[in-house]
Amino acid sequence: MVVYAEQFMFILLILLVIAALSVFIFEDLLYVVIIFGGYSTIMSLIWQQLNSPDIAITEAAVGVGTTILMITVVTKVGRHPK
Repeated sequence: MVVYAEQFMFILLILLVIAALSVFIFEDLLYVVIIFGGYSTIMSLIWQQLNSPDIAITEAAVGVGTTILMITVVTKVGRHPK
């Protein structure tokens, strides 16, 4: 089975919308940060599919950096907001 570029892009966009909407569902901040990391990864793949490797690499680097920073903050502050 061959997956075409349009089908792969459609799947990525659906996953992007699911990731964006699932941030509002979870109340555990660690889950929200993990979903944000997945969102950033999906955006990086979308930029790569749009033939923009420089933006894709930047998105991946910034996404990893902010995800690590937010995980550190969540572990210091607590997982459940008051």
